[in-house]
Amino acid sequence: TVLWGKMSKLVSEREIQKGTDIRLKGAYVKKGRSGKPELNMGRRVEVEIDPVDERVEDLPPISDTMVKLCDLDLDLEFVDVLGRVIAVTSPREFERADNSVGKVSTLRITDETGQCRISLWGDKAKQVEDIEPGDAIKLENATVREGWQNTPELHIGWKGRVILKPDEEEVEKLPEFEKRLLKIEDIEPDMPVLDLAGKVQRIFPVKEFEKKNGSSGKVMNLILADETGTIRVSLWDDMTDLGDKLSSGDIILLENARSAVGLRDKPEIRVGRRTKVSINPEDVEIEKMKPSKMKISEIEEGLDSLEVVGRIVNFSEVREFTGSDDSEGKVTSITLGDKTGSARVVLWGSKTKIIERIEKGDIIRIKDAYTVSGDYGPEIHVSEQADIEINPVVKEEIPSLSEINEDVSDISRKKINDVKENTQAKIRGTIVQVFERKPIFQVCPKCGRNISDGDSEVFCEKCEEIVEPDYRAVINMIVDDGTENIRVVAFGELGEKLIGKNPKEISKALKGEGSISDIYDEIDLAGKEIIVSGGVKRDDYYDQLEIRAKEIKFTDPLEETEEILEKIKSSNL
Repeated sequence: TVLWGKMSKLVSEREIQKGTDIRLKGAYVKKGRSGKPELNMGRRVEVEIDPVDERVEDLPPISDTMVKLCDLDLDLEFVDVLGRVIAVTSPREFERADNSVGKVSTLRITDETGQCRISLWGDKAKQVEDIEPGDAIKLENATVREGWQNTPELHIGWKGRVILKPDEEEVEKLPEFEKRLLKIEDIEPDMPVLDLAGKVQRIFPVKEFEKKNGSSGKVMNLILADETGTIRVSLWDDMTDLGDKLSSGDIILLENARSAVGLRDKPEIRVGRRTKVSINPEDVEIEKMKPSKMKISEIEEGLDSLEVVGRIVNFSEVREFTGSDDSEGKVTSITLGDKTGSARVVLWGSKTKIIERIEKGDIIRIKDAYTVSGDYGPEIHVSEQADIEINPVVKEEIPSLSEINEDVSDISRKKINDVKENTQAKIRGTIVQVFERKPIFQVCPKCGRNISDGDSEVFCEKCEEIVEPDYRAVINMIVDDGTENIRVVAFGELGEKLIGKNPKEISKALKGEGSISDIYDEIDLAGKEIIVSGGVKRDDYYDQLEIRAKEIKFTDPLEETEEILEKIKSSNL
């Protein structure tokens, strides 16, 4: 049933609630969003609440969908929950695959049994403007979805409802709000107020910059860690003086800080004058973060403290280079494989010495590595703080060298609707859309990490120094094969191949009179048929699969015909 105009106040003012008996006169029926009939109530409709009518006794009872947070399960479709808000984010906009703009905001709530993350979508997102930590809320018709680390989370869309200030008798059992320290994994962008404690992993030099109003400003960055992850912390202006008092390994407590969108759209903490900072407080302890064990197919760019086990497929000679500060460095790379796929591993500095002790086919375990975006998908990078074990005793099943080589070279072609997450796939389809986004991004020439535009465009947090950035091409598109469509991302040389320009040429075109649209108009990819091979990942932000391309070919009718004939011959044998 849809209520229009003044009729909607019956719900907002809670005269009509879930389970209320009503009698309608003058309503009309039309097709709804799902194609099914909807009952609509306009201004001419008469509504009688709790009518005296013998038919009320024949109405089916409302099923009890109220659940405790500890009982949330992915098998549940729609649920009602009651909780107390412990964290709120401001609404933020995002671009959908069809280029339309959506809105989302998030909450974290608790009841006497546990905690849960809530996402409010579309028009519901702005309701957080009326919600503060400590408020009790009730959610109706929330959908249950799989969230971080396979835990259930709740989503409120157009079918759901957020009730502010539920009845007192309903909230009696809820725990009282206590100001608490958030874990790093709980932090999301755009939290206006938060408290956090963490151990200092790295401290970066103070940077001076010019503000838009012409005045000078200062910023210093830290990397904090707890047992759940790491996060970047930015200290601004006078707060940078704290850098003289901090050392790696110190514990700091931040009160009344805020979060914002940082590098690669990840949250970061902003510390200004209103934030209280305590160094090594007596009553705060931080557990050591454990490296995240991952299969090769699960890695993605931007991960810290990674642990991976695999077999060496190949390795290159050690190469020497000179940094922007005239320091000498060494680098080499390994191709590492497991039963889920293969990846490039880059070794820096003293870690390159391991090349003298390994052979193809050896098994290695790498701890405390990090990942960056490479030309053919995410790469694993190993710096001084990482550990490498050669031929350790492992519980994981590691395929032989010949099996890994065979899997790498023999990826069977699939329909897009058969593509699975964390696998290698080859698809053939038509480019139906190319996203007109900036087709290059900056990376550190020494460690390969992304470097954001703006004030820190030439400062690498990993290398802790000013660098002259390299540029890498990237292009995003949607490919359709008639069964489904999927996003395809091409980095580096593949991106250059599709764009028809190297990164320097792209940068030059953007700095001149040309625009981003001019570049995409020139390459004119929409409508062309391609064959793509690469790793399949899930984009958590858009909640959709994408292929990180390792190979892209434009279809050749002769080759396609020969492949079809070969399959027919094989099937007749």
